[in-house]
Amino acid sequence: MDTEKSEYSSGVAARAGPGSDDFATGDGNVVVFDPRVVRKLRRKMDFIILPTLATMYTFNSLDRSNLGNAKTAGLSKDTNLKGEQYNLLLTLYYVMFVLFGPVMAVFTKVCSAKVSLPAMMLAFGIASATTAVAKDFGGLAACRIIVGIFESGFLASVVFYLSKWYTRGEIASRIAIFYAGAVIASAFGGLLAFGMFQVKPSGNLFVWSYLFILEGCVTCLVAILAYFILPKDIANAYFLTPTEKVVAEKRMQLESMENRSEKWVWSEAISEFKTVHGWARVVIALSVGILPNSSANFLAIMVTRFGYSVTKTNLYTVAPALTAATCLLVFAYSSDHFRERGFHMSVPLALSLVGYAVLLAVDVEHQKGIGYMAIFFCTIGVSKEKIVSLKGMNTEILLLS
Repeated sequence: MDTEKSEYSSGVAARAGPGSDDFATGDGNVVVFDPRVVRKLRRKMDFIILPTLATMYTFNSLDRSNLGNAKTAGLSKDTNLKGEQYNLLLTLYYVMFVLFGPVMAVFTKVCSAKVSLPAMMLAFGIASATTAVAKDFGGLAACRIIVGIFESGFLASVVFYLSKWYTRGEIASRIAIFYAGAVIASAFGGLLAFGMFQVKPSGNLFVWSYLFILEGCVTCLVAILAYFILPKDIANAYFLTPTEKVVAEKRMQLESMENRSEKWVWSEAISEFKTVHGWARVVIALSVGILPNSSANFLAIMVTRFGYSVTKTNLYTVAPALTAATCLLVFAYSSDHFRERGFHMSVPLALSLVGYAVLLAVDVEHQKGIGYMAIFFCTIGVSKEKIVSLKGMNTEILLLS
């Protein structure tokens, strides 16, 4: 069990030193946890909670981005989309995403992430699978609206759930691990599309229909399994011993991540927007959200400019996505190690800027090597600043509230 150099009585604590498992309380005392217990605790959380969330978020991202893969296989032609109707489908998704995001976040707060995350996943999995039978713009729009509604609060709910388990010095790298699922989904989605587009369509289905059926059905299966794997909270964690539960709860209390009332108070929820910091976070969130979402929706379409076949186009999206996922983890762990955010946010943005500038300036049909290299730059920079900013925002909001 943990040993304590002094009883802690104040609410907020700080780390006694970089990389240390000791905590200094507000009154100058130090609380020391048994490092063996802490290591076992973290190992259990890393091997049970993180893989489950990473798998869930991978399929969340697949169901969001599969429309781009389907478009390369003739979705627009098969469903008679006209003019800007494809872009309108993407827009409808994000309109629902914005409108229902706060609602789903409250749903998680009230019902717990153990219930809300599998429930949201089951709903958008069913909607994604149903897209396979859509025959026109109306059918596609209905499915994308439902997907947008139930995916809207997924990321925020995962971050909130992780904040109940990990300290501020641990959470960024853990967020990166599950968020890497979104980047890996681009590679996995390209491979799935490559495989499913080999299937010859039958009946009233199109070649891209099988992609939606497979991804949607597997998403539902993962949602059901996740309900039985994810614990509601530390007290109900079936994989922790009584000693580990005590240490886990004390760590969170000392980090001021869970030392507040569990009662929902609307005045606390909106207090963040009464400061300039709150609005600065809104601007940052809007900025860092554009690149990853653009990459998710248009990566396969960007590769079509090279003039390759449908299967080769989707296969060529794999390498940039895997490279981006690797760089994402490196940047996130580096940010945690050096406890620095600004540099780790600005460098990836600069890389993306270079990549998109090259794509704009170069005729990729005749200079395919340069164009493909630029796509690597674009994808390398799309997610890192979002992970670092999410970690920083999560920490500051919890401390200030």
